[in-house]
Amino acid sequence: MFVGVPVLVVLPLALALPQIRRRASGPAGIADGAQAPGSFDRRRIRLALAISLGAGLLQYAAQDVRPLSLLPGALGVALLVPAVLGLLPRGTYRAARGLPSVVLLRGVAAGSFIAAESFVPLMLVTQRGLSPTLAGFSLAAGGGTWALGSWVQSRSRLEPYRERLTTVGMLLVAAAVATAPSVLVDSVPVWTVAVAWAFGCFGMGLVISSTSVLLLKLSAPEEAGANSAALQISDGLSNVVLLSAGGAAFAALGGGTVAHTTATHASGSHPAAFVVVFLPMAAVALTGAWVSTRLRERRA
Repeated sequence: MFVGVPVLVVLPLALALPQIRRRASGPAGIADGAQAPGSFDRRRIRLALAISLGAGLLQYAAQDVRPLSLLPGALGVALLVPAVLGLLPRGTYRAARGLPSVVLLRGVAAGSFIAAESFVPLMLVTQRGLSPTLAGFSLAAGGGTWALGSWVQSRSRLEPYRERLTTVGMLLVAAAVATAPSVLVDSVPVWTVAVAWAFGCFGMGLVISSTSVLLLKLSAPEEAGANSAALQISDGLSNVVLLSAGGAAFAALGGGTVAHTTATHASGSHPAAFVVVFLPMAAVALTGAWVSTRLRERRA
């Protein structure tokens, strides 16, 4: 599956590369003090490397919950915090109105949803006895509803309500993540997860696309590149941090001992290990609904 992904990228890359080369030369004139096209900001590169190394150490520490793991975890945090503060817009960590909240919302939405989604197939296989194929299909409808949500937010008549759309989207994500562990109760139909995840993916389609639009709307042309990079950093870093936190909590409650079975009940199952992943991620998504109320800059 993973080898197939680069193959799918070849065609769009071949189509885009000529335009990228043509546009990468930049404007003919460069303002005084502006950075020349093709030059590198060494400070930003160092901060980006610190984020990558810090995230790797944090993820490594979360794989094995032992006192010794605190050392790489603490080192990872020590690298991450100053680097993140240096690369993300000022005020991101406190949800300052406008652009900082847009960047923060992207991370909160992507991190909470992807971290929870990573555990859905495992839960269905080990707790409800589904085959890996059926467990994977439970998420398939979400691809279509995600695309539908992205299409809905692009309608021109909804442009004045874009901030409200993100709030609705985050509430759908929070509800979907909170509903998923209900299938740990045997009387709840297993298809409940598929339905909930379809609504959650619709919400993600509203939020993820809207954050990209809002970021460009709030950025000056010369800042669009740096701000877009900050948006992607928030997205990717939150995935690593929240998935590491969820995985550590899952392992701490014995989730690492769950095993696949085709029987009605899984042997060695630990339902609480799944609950401790999904409910905190639902709370994070709910926090994102609050952040979405701060996307509009305060009027003077």
